[in-house]
Amino acid sequence: MGVFYISNNGASTFSNILQILGLYVAHCLMPAILLIATPKGSILRYFSIPCSIFIVHRAIPVATALGPGYVWCECGRLFLTIIFQCLNLLLINPKDGDDLPSGDCQTFGTRLYSATRLFTDPRGINTPWQIKNAPPQPGYYKRWGPKEPPRRQFLIRQILIVIWQYLTLDVFATLALQQALEQSGTLPPVPQWDISTEQWVERIISNLMAGFVVSRILIDFHHRTFSIILVGLGLDSPANCPPLFGRAIDADTVRGFWAKFWHQLLQQPLTTVSGFITQDLLGLPSKSLVQRYTNVFFVFFFSGGLHVVLDVVQGIPARESGAMLFFATAPLGLMIEDGIKFGWRYVSKSEASSQKGIKPLWQRVLGFSWSMAWLGVTSTGFFYPQVVRPQNQALVPFSVASHIGLPVQAVLVLGGGAVLAKVFEVEV
Repeated sequence: MGVFYISNNGASTFSNILQILGLYVAHCLMPAILLIATPKGSILRYFSIPCSIFIVHRAIPVATALGPGYVWCECGRLFLTIIFQCLNLLLINPKDGDDLPSGDCQTFGTRLYSATRLFTDPRGINTPWQIKNAPPQPGYYKRWGPKEPPRRQFLIRQILIVIWQYLTLDVFATLALQQALEQSGTLPPVPQWDISTEQWVERIISNLMAGFVVSRILIDFHHRTFSIILVGLGLDSPANCPPLFGRAIDADTVRGFWAKFWHQLLQQPLTTVSGFITQDLLGLPSKSLVQRYTNVFFVFFFSGGLHVVLDVVQGIPARESGAMLFFATAPLGLMIEDGIKFGWRYVSKSEASSQKGIKPLWQRVLGFSWSMAWLGVTSTGFFYPQVVRPQNQALVPFSVASHIGLPVQAVLVLGGGAVLAKVFEVEV
């Protein structure tokens, strides 16, 4: 979570924003030009890594100076992701201009745009490198046939959902700010682990609300907003803008939470780099248990390091960030889960084979309880430094609740959510 406002004086802030935009454009164009203008294996491609690191080194302090906020945090994520995509698309699994769709029939400008999308959209939607668990287009669009969603209906649906998300974030931000101000100065900067059962239950619920609900809406809000801009300006197609998140029902396991429900913006670049380390550098046997879990560990380790940097951008000192602990313990949760699954399949072979992958309700309930409990406990160090800082609670630039009242807005959110679910078939 974070602040969505500009905190410095006008001239300095405007200068920093221009600098961030200029650095981001350079960071996107540099590897895209190398991809289409140099052959695979070219030594010039190796210069992309130090150049990318240099750009990020310049960009992160500028983003931090703009003040704590999710917008600048997202900027940091974009910059860092491109570094891993450079390793992926230029060096480890090198691509060139011939690999682009219809590359021989495009002008240099369109080929450059296609190449740039590979670095700005790491999910690789509608490319040969699309991630495995990318969510499908909403069922709402099927009434117009099997083709891509109509542009007009896509924009109407996205805009109405974004408005609802804005109001919802404002409600959560108002409540969180009130609580943070009440607790300001009374809570330690780092979480205490020796607390009562009642306090743990309250903490787990708070963590799940911050991560499972608010963070999802916040990230999805910005993703939908960008899709509205790109599709509205004719720069992209609705077919290239499927949902960012899967269904909550897929989060009935820790693996399902990360691999199906949560956004997959870091999946492809991080798994490529981790696979290179475990197989090419460490020489671990392919598809072995050791290689599999070592690979998973590196994916979450890199993700943890990336989120530590993002915490710093939001004004949280690295020493107080719990991001690394949260992401580094994720593989342990997967190992525990896989061990339980293996034991269950061993003692109930006949039942497991008859189900054909369809889980009974009791298994889904039990699995969902387990995954939420694991995530609720282990995410404590990650969310605690954010929720205790009042300056990190404002999620929108303009609070509607402060003008119409929180109860009225809460009714609008509940009623609007019901209408969206009914009319536009919005799924949770």
